[in-house]
Amino acid sequence: MKRHYKTVSSHIPKTLQPGHCIFWKRQVYRITALDPETTLLVHVEIIPTGEQSQLALTELFATSHTEGDAPLFASSLDDLYTLMETSTPSLPEASPDALPETYVFKAQVIVQVVEMVMRLVREDEGRARARKEAWSRTLSVQRALATCNGTTIRIQIKDTTQEHILHVGLSTYYKYERLYRTYAGDATRIAASFRRATFRQTLMSQAQLHFTDLCLLLYYGNTRSTKQRVYQLAQEILDHRTQGYWIDPERCGKAVPEKIVTELLDPKIPLKALLANPETSAVLTQIDMPSRAWFYGYARYIESTADAGQQLMTGRLGRDIWEQYHLVFETFVRHAQLPLQYVFADHWLVNAWIVDDETRSQLSRLWLTVLIDAYSRSILGMVLLPEEPCIESIQSALRHSIWHKTSHTRLGVDGKWDCYGIPQQLFLDNAWAHHSHSLENLARVISCNGAYNPIDLVFRPPYKGRYGAIIERLFRNLSGQIKELALGAIASKSSKDARVAAKQACLLCSDMDRLLHQLILRYQHTPHRELGGMTPHQKWREGVTGSGLPLIPVFTPEMDRLFLRMYPDTRTVRSRGIPAFGLNYWSAELGGIERREQDGQAIGYHFRYDPADISRIALFRDGTWVGDGYAKELQLADGTYRHVSLAEWKMAKQQVARGADGTEGKTPAEFALVSDTADLGKQRTKEKKAMQRRVSKREPGPEQEAPLPPSVALDEETERVLRFLHG
Repeated sequence: MKRHYKTVSSHIPKTLQPGHCIFWKRQVYRITALDPETTLLVHVEIIPTGEQSQLALTELFATSHTEGDAPLFASSLDDLYTLMETSTPSLPEASPDALPETYVFKAQVIVQVVEMVMRLVREDEGRARARKEAWSRTLSVQRALATCNGTTIRIQIKDTTQEHILHVGLSTYYKYERLYRTYAGDATRIAASFRRATFRQTLMSQAQLHFTDLCLLLYYGNTRSTKQRVYQLAQEILDHRTQGYWIDPERCGKAVPEKIVTELLDPKIPLKALLANPETSAVLTQIDMPSRAWFYGYARYIESTADAGQQLMTGRLGRDIWEQYHLVFETFVRHAQLPLQYVFADHWLVNAWIVDDETRSQLSRLWLTVLIDAYSRSILGMVLLPEEPCIESIQSALRHSIWHKTSHTRLGVDGKWDCYGIPQQLFLDNAWAHHSHSLENLARVISCNGAYNPIDLVFRPPYKGRYGAIIERLFRNLSGQIKELALGAIASKSSKDARVAAKQACLLCSDMDRLLHQLILRYQHTPHRELGGMTPHQKWREGVTGSGLPLIPVFTPEMDRLFLRMYPDTRTVRSRGIPAFGLNYWSAELGGIERREQDGQAIGYHFRYDPADISRIALFRDGTWVGDGYAKELQLADGTYRHVSLAEWKMAKQQVARGADGTEGKTPAEFALVSDTADLGKQRTKEKKAMQRRVSKREPGPEQEAPLPPSVALDEETERVLRFLHG
């Protein structure tokens, strides 16, 4: 029952007579007699134990009391209980099952200690009265504590019994006694009082909570970010983007303006412009970033209570912001009306080991970059590279997406893969590799001065955090199929599974490329649950039937050069050509290029190159193409050029530098690709074992003639690298 504070001046009696009752310090007394010798003492019995005691009127009336400690008087016990219901402060309501066991344990210790000491003090007082000796309550309490300390008491908590040895000092006992009297010896209420008044009430301001909720909504959950990374992103936003400013929901009225949230997170809008706007600045306040420990704990709470977390965030952020950011995948899928309207790109480290062509012993993993269309769920393009995600990963996948597909037919994979075209909006994560002048220039000039649509690049963070969900599902499906089909697939993240997979690895890069093409073609022609049973291929055909086939430019050499990687530094023309990567590039069309400015300074040329084939570079001056150069050192006897990737070239140079000269006979073997994955795995395993036996016996392999043109003068290091590559 709820109780309220009331003043007690009206409850002071005009007379005190035997039979009247007193409530004081959470204890009920009944007056039994007035002391005829000492008028300031009254004899009382404690209700309901019946124990005899004395009360001093000076303590009842002369000392100052707070409203909660002031005594109450009544002529009868029933009247006193009625007065207590309306005059005493409410006691905390609690259930032992809802309280921590440590609280319940401590409360029971307090009750037993106080009751034990009070019993000993009464016995000591009775002996002193019988002997008519002077008695001091403080000394009596000290003697009682000396008797109690060192004894063992038993505490019952639920179905278990625990033992506790008492060690209580005088000041601690007085605290225990105040708690005992305040809550009338009720252990449950004493335990509940240990909770602070702000229990389960955060000390964070509403602005801090709103900012934390939004950061978790944007960067956590279905994304691959860790709590540590999310905390760092939130700290960067607050320190560098908003300079400590954030929206105060208490100043916004019924709902937080969604527009202001977006503007605060948009790096293209200067903060000064937002602060200069009276409407925006009126709802902003400066906040501090919560501590890392609090942030982690709050994130764990949201994770463990998904439904409650959603309701909590929706209540603070508003339904519109929740749907805009959290349900952004569903929003784009629902709003996409045409193919190529929204295209998403992402990278995946293939969960399988491959081996090198030369020795079949060097292990590596490949990165798959995929572009997927939101309207049809079709895979627009892909690229498989040994390098970690970089600018050519996106540009190569984009080149594969825009024009008609022929990669699967070259690999001998049957099936229609008809989707192609220039994306209207390309969604990327906020990796540094994607912020490139090369990609921005490509997205702009692909329109050919307005003849075709340009590409609008959209970066997910800082305010497009969950746009990658559409492609994560595809990667999970591919991962499961790779584990079933490929030898060398890594079953889990454990180091043991990785070692087992490494021993079984036998597939080549070309094998993995063909397998992924097969899986993607299978996906294209498999009914999709979210497309109403249609396949992505059928959905694409339906979309282009209504809107028309995509318009794309002709794939010319000039267009091809746009997709090459731009080297950051310039190169000057030397006597042996254009130096790059330890090679020298030249061609007949470069014979007339200028070498020096009018003031005698050497002219610096930029160049673009394909990391998968560094035999050719495209030379530019002030953004204008001046010609292509070819590596003279890679020229073969028939006038063609050996195709070598940048990674292969660097690896060969490293092995030569380490003295890896035992490479004779390790020439690449030509193998026929087979369609069945199981048969291919068996074949590669046999080849791997045979290659290892041949290497151990140092048997010479078939010779491959690839002499260099006699006109090319090579330095000693380049000769060793080329001998290594040619075997």
